[in-house]
Amino acid sequence: MSERGVRWWIDWALDLLYPPKCTFCHRLLEPDEREGRICRRCRAALEIQQDPLRGEFFNRGVYCFPYRGYVRKSIHRFKFGGRKEYAAVYAGLLLERIREDREICGADLITHVPTNRQNLRRRGYDHAALLAGHLAGELGIPAVTCLRRTRKTKAMYGLRPHERRANILGAIEICCPAEQIAGKTVILTDDIFTTGATAGECSRVLRMAGAGKVFVLTVAKTEKSY
Repeated sequence: MSERGVRWWIDWALDLLYPPKCTFCHRLLEPDEREGRICRRCRAALEIQQDPLRGEFFNRGVYCFPYRGYVRKSIHRFKFGGRKEYAAVYAGLLLERIREDREICGADLITHVPTNRQNLRRRGYDHAALLAGHLAGELGIPAVTCLRRTRKTKAMYGLRPHERRANILGAIEICCPAEQIAGKTVILTDDIFTTGATAGECSRVLRMAGAGKVFVLTVAKTEKSY
């Protein structure tokens, strides 16, 4: 049997043992909904947003959904519940959002907001890196780990905007050769955009290292600043 045939049987068995559920509402999917991993009801209800993300040091940003309801629960399962397969679904939705945007789709490379080591050990994977990897594959550009954390920061939740900026300032550094990003257009990915403090600091570091332009892509955006 071919490798493709073996993969089909494995997927069939897994679907039988663990029927796939909607990425957002977590209901069982009908057979014709399984490929996209989103049920018809959520596909109809979740409207991809068109307003841009704005912040310091990056040129422009886009996101798909407000961070609330099923979207919030979905991202929580993605980050803390081991649902790594959601990265492919989110990447597909972000591609829907940017497919008419030649500037972003013409980027040279994609990178991600780095997670801290404690979270990486606890989760066992870097959720933002997974998202970047899927997007890179679809766009046909390299995914490069450009950034790393230099120190542990406080949890951002509950901090005011100025406290968030102070918390992240100086906590990010370049970890790739400068020539990889010099003069390049870079996409920076993350799951959630709140005040933009983290995205702004990552973008600042990338620009200081020579990046020509930085565009931020996130799955969701909070509706208020904490």
